[in-house]
Amino acid sequence: MSQPQVNPEADNQSVISEESDNEEVDVFGQNEDIDKFPLLTSILDNTWFQVLVNLLTIYALFGDDIRIIAFDKRADDGFDVITIICMIIFSIEIIIASLVRKDYFNSFFFWLDIISTVSQILDITQFNIAVGLQGSFAAKSASQLQQANKASKTSSKAIRVVRLVRLIRIVKLYKAASYSQEQAFKRQPLRVSTMKKSRATIYPSVYENINNVQAEQENLNKKDNNTEQRGSIESHKLEGDDNANSQENRENQNMVAKQQQIENVVPKIQLTHRQSMKEIQQVKGKQIKESRVSKRLSDSTTKKVIVLVIILLLIMPLFSSDYYFESSQSLAYAAEYFRVVAEIPNTKLSEINETINFVIDQHKQFDTPVGYITNPFIEIENYETPSYQYLRESSKSYYFELVDPVLVGLEYIGDPVILFVSDNSDVESKNSIINIVNTLFVSAVLLFGAIAFSNDANNVALKPIDRMIVKVNLIAKNPQLAKEMKLESEGIQKETTQIENAIIKIGALLALGFGDAGSAIIGTNMASSGDVDPMLPGKRKWAIYGFCDIRNFTDATEVLQKDVMLFVNNIAEIVHSMVDRYKGSANKNIGDAFLLVWKINDSQWHEEGNEIKWSNIVQINQLADCALIAFMKIYAKINREPKILDYRNDERLSQRLPGYKVKMGFGLHIGWGIEGAIGSEFKIDASYLSPNVNMASRLEAATKQYGVAVLISSELHQYFSDEIKKYTRQIDKVTVKGSLKPIGLFTVEMDADDLPPSKEDYIQEEKQQVMYEKKLIFLQQLETGDFNGEFYMKRNKDLALITKNFNQEFLHQFGQGFQGYLLGNWKEAHMWFEKAKLIRPNDGPISTLFNVMSETNFKAPSDWKGYRELTEK
Repeated sequence: MSQPQVNPEADNQSVISEESDNEEVDVFGQNEDIDKFPLLTSILDNTWFQVLVNLLTIYALFGDDIRIIAFDKRADDGFDVITIICMIIFSIEIIIASLVRKDYFNSFFFWLDIISTVSQILDITQFNIAVGLQGSFAAKSASQLQQANKASKTSSKAIRVVRLVRLIRIVKLYKAASYSQEQAFKRQPLRVSTMKKSRATIYPSVYENINNVQAEQENLNKKDNNTEQRGSIESHKLEGDDNANSQENRENQNMVAKQQQIENVVPKIQLTHRQSMKEIQQVKGKQIKESRVSKRLSDSTTKKVIVLVIILLLIMPLFSSDYYFESSQSLAYAAEYFRVVAEIPNTKLSEINETINFVIDQHKQFDTPVGYITNPFIEIENYETPSYQYLRESSKSYYFELVDPVLVGLEYIGDPVILFVSDNSDVESKNSIINIVNTLFVSAVLLFGAIAFSNDANNVALKPIDRMIVKVNLIAKNPQLAKEMKLESEGIQKETTQIENAIIKIGALLALGFGDAGSAIIGTNMASSGDVDPMLPGKRKWAIYGFCDIRNFTDATEVLQKDVMLFVNNIAEIVHSMVDRYKGSANKNIGDAFLLVWKINDSQWHEEGNEIKWSNIVQINQLADCALIAFMKIYAKINREPKILDYRNDERLSQRLPGYKVKMGFGLHIGWGIEGAIGSEFKIDASYLSPNVNMASRLEAATKQYGVAVLISSELHQYFSDEIKKYTRQIDKVTVKGSLKPIGLFTVEMDADDLPPSKEDYIQEEKQQVMYEKKLIFLQQLETGDFNGEFYMKRNKDLALITKNFNQEFLHQFGQGFQGYLLGNWKEAHMWFEKAKLIRPNDGPISTLFNVMSETNFKAPSDWKGYRELTEK
């Protein structure tokens, strides 16, 4: 089996290997940060660590209130330990986040976390006692108790303020949820920059002219100075050198002419520049107008802020303890009453005792019952409830009175202090419940506000931007995907949708304009942050090249005039759609001709010396079959589609070309080619340069000589599946101009006479959908291995119709004659060809070979090598 050879000259060309199809494209640099601490990142993103942090966050919000409601002070040490653990875990989280999260350290959220973590220190009971924010239970003297009372009240106020700071932890929960959603979005698989140019780049011709004019002006000024100097020197010389004078006069005339030219050019250039800058300023002025998206987002945010403020103003008073409890001073009055009774002369101890019991009984119905009473009388015991020793200092209120020992009697009293202590644990528990409800309410308000504001931002701006980023990355990775993207329906946020759809449309137009060969140019420039650079180095590719041409195009152009565009585009729609369905792509539209390419993925081939090696020959067989089937389908369609058949009845064409039919010739070849940009920074075409591309063009041109629709090179024919080869035959072996290597010419048996018109009539949108579904079905057959060339030929209606006259006997007789032709037995070949001609009298290849052999009276030349030179291009 002959192997395609590699042109050694191609090794000197700049060739870039194709990037992996699986490589992710990140145009916006979202993934460009290098993770310096992967272990710490894994810890921070670990699900269990996040669950622990969130649980401790909930504890930080409600733990202190739960402690007061459900436990007495004996449990304070346990809660202190949990709070310290909270602070340690939160501190570890802050340190890790500062190391692994970009822009976190010293940011707003960094200080938010610091404040919320440090504020928890005031929830530690022992710390409050140590710094004097809470009184000690060991305080027994009146002065110590008074200080403890003040410390307790101060601590209560401080803790209420701290609880407001602790609400910052709510942001922690929301931020964690937002970060999880962001990471989940980044992990989603992809389905698939603004240029900064100087003025001289945007207006190259204008600035080039200005620079040239300025240079000319400088040269003229220099010449004027030189002329003046030369004149002052030569004035002392003799007159009489006519040649020198005449030359000087000519130079002066040229200088004057150039000066006038400069004076005419400069104002025009300056005017053009001013007009261009004026247009830019007008565009900028129009951009100042507020967009619908901006107005909607601003209005929505303003409304929500107003509603939230009104709700807070109305609801927040309900969470004040003063709304439910009035501060009671009854024990203060009771202590004063007790002092008055004690100081009354001749008051009995029984009366004093009754007074104490009366005060205790009266306060049992209050929210703040008496917990402890100290009286100055030696014979009367102090009163203390069983739970008093477990009360926290924050749950006590102290009321003092001092009695006059002289009035009472020194023999009856010890310490002249009256102390009433109220038990405020019930009120403190209710306040904690109110605080929990308050925290939940504020949490709900903050959560609602965050969700409401973020929803507006997401729906109006952020989600469309995210979708745009995904689409741009998809287009940068594979620009051809833009043609298959669906436009977004315009909702309320019309402008962002229009921008998003504009990206799809621009991408689709780029894909259509550059084709598959320009995908690397589009993708590379989109992924680059620099200026546009279309002139990328070429890439060496292996591909099947197809060339097809419309017959009698010159006559059709002259006759159809302006309608020739519709004529070409109707044919192009058939050509492109069939090639696309069968795994190919359109590369060039050259008026009456089309260059089609079936590109072979770089992972499927490699070169060893001058030989090509395939990693999967089955896929190459399938691609070769697809290329031939595509051309056969085109051949059928141009003879069946009603809009193409209508040209047979066009009077203009019939008058110029009686019996006119749309006919096309096709050439197919395989080989290497250099894919890249052809042109300059002013205009480029993304295409292929290679002798193999020229070979496909020569094969198409040769179809006219052989009277066939399709010519296939032996280089490609060897890769056809056996089922497809049954429908082909070799019709010649030749050398073409510029090549010494002989190449076999094959054609496929097709007959387009008397084909029934196609009955499929869809509107454009339905037609595109049907074509897309048929493409998917065919590709699925290839992927599952269900594709069989012979079965497909018989099942597909178009292919079955054009191959219905396939005659095995004809192929046998032609094959016998062709073998005689190659071996130089032209007499024998003539005999077999005559027999085959009886089956198919108008066979083009037989007529061509008859003409070749008849030139030497059906006798092979003495130097016959089994092939001939193809004289016509």
